[in-house]
Amino acid sequence: MAHAPGQSPDIPNHPLAVRMGVIAGVSHNLVIGTVMGSFGIMLASVEQRLGVSAEAAAAGIPLVLVGSCLLAPFVGVLMARVSLRLLLLAGALLTVGGYMMLAFTQSYALYLVAYGLFFGPALSLAGSVGPATLVTRWFHRNRGLALGVVHLPVAIAIMPWLLHEALDSFAPGTLYLAIGLVAGAVMIPLGLLTIDHPPGLETAAPVSPDRRTSDGSFSVAQLLARPRFWALCIAAVASMTSSVLLGSLLVPMGESWGFSRAESAQLQSIMSLAGIAGSVLFGWLADKIGGGRSLALIGFDCALLWALLLLHPPFAFTAVAVALIGMHGVGAIPTLGRGLSDTFGQASYSRGFGLNSLISLPFVAFAVIGSAKAFTLTGSYDLAIKAMVVLFVLAIALGLYGASGRKIEGPNASAAPEPA
Repeated sequence: MAHAPGQSPDIPNHPLAVRMGVIAGVSHNLVIGTVMGSFGIMLASVEQRLGVSAEAAAAGIPLVLVGSCLLAPFVGVLMARVSLRLLLLAGALLTVGGYMMLAFTQSYALYLVAYGLFFGPALSLAGSVGPATLVTRWFHRNRGLALGVVHLPVAIAIMPWLLHEALDSFAPGTLYLAIGLVAGAVMIPLGLLTIDHPPGLETAAPVSPDRRTSDGSFSVAQLLARPRFWALCIAAVASMTSSVLLGSLLVPMGESWGFSRAESAQLQSIMSLAGIAGSVLFGWLADKIGGGRSLALIGFDCALLWALLLLHPPFAFTAVAVALIGMHGVGAIPTLGRGLSDTFGQASYSRGFGLNSLISLPFVAFAVIGSAKAFTLTGSYDLAIKAMVVLFVLAIALGLYGASGRKIEGPNASAAPEPA
C-alpha cells in the first residue's frame, strides 16, 4: 500500500529486496527465456509432428507477442489491485500448462492455443510486467541497476544450445514436458515466497490524495493524459522497435549487405550476447543520471549507429555496430522503469509499464512489416534504416523532455504539482 506521495531513492532497501529480485529474475528468465529461446530450435520438429508448413509453425511467436502486448495494460491494472503473488502464480501455471499442451498435442489448433492463450498471458503476468513491478516496489536504492540485472537474457541465450544438444537424444515432446516440469518446480515455490509490498513506504503518485486511486497510483486515464508519460514511453519504444526489427530481419539484412547466411546469423548471436552487458550498464546509468536522460543518450547513440549501417561497412565494423545496438536496446527496459517510477511513483509503475507494452505494439509491427515491404519494393533495407535514425532522433528530444519533470523526493513530502 502506498502511504506517501514521495520517497527518496536513497532510502535503504528492505533486507528482503534481494530475495524479491531473485524471484523476479528467475520468473522473467523461465518464462520469456524458455518460450523465446526454445521456439526457433523446435520449429522443424513442430513442422514434422503436426504436418504444417514453416510459415504455419512460425505463427506461435506473433501470437505470443500480440497476446502479451494487448493484455499488458489490463495486467498492469490488476497488479495495482490484486495480490502480485497470486498473479505470478497464475503466470507460472499458465507457463506449465502451455508446455504440457505442447508435449502431448498432435493438433495444430491446440499448438496455437498454447502460444496465444497460455504463453501470451504468462509473458505479461510472470515474464515482463510482474517481475518488473516486483523489483520496482522493493528497490528504492539502485532501482535501475536491479531492473537491469533482473532482465539479463540468460535463459534465452543458453536455451537454443541446450535444446540443440538434447534433440539428439530426446523426442521433442519429452523436451517440452521437461521444460514445463522444471518451470513448475521452480516458479511455483518462488511464487509462494513472493511478498506483494515491502513493509515500509512505497512512493505514490505526486498529487493530492483525493486525485489518486486508492492504492496511491495514477489511473490509466491520468497517465495517458500526461505528455511526459508519452515522451518516456515513445523514447523507450524506439529502442524496443530497434531490437525486434534486428532480431527478426538481421539475417536477411546481412545477406542484402553481401554477408553469408552464416555470418548474418553470427551477427544475430553477437547482438543477443551484447544485450547481457547493456541491461546492467544502462540500469546502473539510469540510477546515476535518471531514466529520461538515459533514454535520450540511448537515442543519440543509436541514431549514429543506425546511420553507420547505411554505409554498409565491412563485417567487423558491422558486428561492432550491431553489438552496440543490441546493448542499447536491452538497456531501454531498466531506463524506462527508472523514469516511470521516478516521475509517477512506484505505485503507478505496473500500469505505466503495461501501457508501454501496448503502445509499442503498432511501432514494432509496422517496423517489421514495413521493412520487409520496403525491401520487396526497393531491394534494399536503407529506407527502413533511415526511418530508425529519424525515430531515434525523436527519442533524444522526448527523453530530455521526459527528464525535465519533477522527480519524487522526500519520504514525507506533501503533494506537489503533478507532472505533465
